[in-house]
Amino acid sequence: MRLVPVWALRPGMEVAKKVASNSGAPLLNVGVQLEMDYIQKLKKLNVRAVYIHDDLIPDVMVEDVILEETREKAINMVRSTLTALKEYQRPKLSKLVTARQELTDILDDIINQLLGNENLTVNLSDIRYTDDYTFSHSVNVAVLSIMTGISLGMNRTELKHMGIGAFLHDLGKVVVPLSILNKPGRLLEEERLEIEKHPLYGLELVKGRHFFNGPSLAIIYKHHERINGKGYPQGLHGDEIERYPKICAVADVYDALVSDRPYRQGFKPHQAMEIMEEECEGYDMQVMQTFYHHIAAYPVGTIISLDNGYVGVVVHNTSGYPTRPRVRVIAEKESFSPVECYEIDLLTTLNVTVERVYEEHELPERLLRNPSS
Repeated sequence: MRLVPVWALRPGMEVAKKVASNSGAPLLNVGVQLEMDYIQKLKKLNVRAVYIHDDLIPDVMVEDVILEETREKAINMVRSTLTALKEYQRPKLSKLVTARQELTDILDDIINQLLGNENLTVNLSDIRYTDDYTFSHSVNVAVLSIMTGISLGMNRTELKHMGIGAFLHDLGKVVVPLSILNKPGRLLEEERLEIEKHPLYGLELVKGRHFFNGPSLAIIYKHHERINGKGYPQGLHGDEIERYPKICAVADVYDALVSDRPYRQGFKPHQAMEIMEEECEGYDMQVMQTFYHHIAAYPVGTIISLDNGYVGVVVHNTSGYPTRPRVRVIAEKESFSPVECYEIDLLTTLNVTVERVYEEHELPERLLRNPSS
């Protein structure tokens, strides 16, 4: 199972992970063999990539850290909650009580699934639509924040506070015009300032509601604050920012970096990690290091070169070691000549490191279709 960009899809390839519309309805189910009409439709819908079964790693599946149905349920819950808030601005108490109960129920499922996962590592790329970004992003940030909270020793009550705040951290964006949020070009100064008001807008939408507690409100209002004082809306420093928004800040930035946006393509995980490390003075270092324990710099299915002269495909990642995957070697680096496949675990073979990540177009088709076995 490997993630393949839509432009590189070919008739006959078999879908390995359901392709869904932005409402969650299936477009292509697992096992469907691609036809040219399907591929053209995916391009028109701006689907970026599809997981397929392929010859490189036919025996390897890429698993999400939570169940697919749980993720879809969470995305739909966030969509309905934020849509209701956008339509009614200050909805009736009964609507918020219902939303809070739905949030709590889904959070119980997510927390249970994460606690039951022995190798809590994010390998799966979340294929999403541009106009669905806010909803999917909110769920991803909640999952990533809870994962980090688990490693930091938070108890279940704290994890629920974390999850509620993370689910709703971008709540205030329902007030910001879509023309600004989805603008493909550089923002004008007044547009940037409007976006930077979304933490305040979010706080105003929920403050005074007794079931939105301090930690959740802190996340909504302070997830763009930075410990070096260069964040917004208040420019807080260090311990003026609670632990909850510090965690959400790291998850929020990472997921934003790896996501496609109207103005740029998403970065690969290892690139996003490098960007965040360059800006590390704005983040709590313990939080960021703990967060990295659960992110695969080179997700399963990534084709890489090693500094020992070979090309391989990542087949496994271990929590706590984001840059040391297990790799199935498939070719020589210089000529791309296939070799008899074998696996090397960089977790134990410390004198070998990842040199670079290949894009699909950089690899000869013969290598992708007919690896040695």
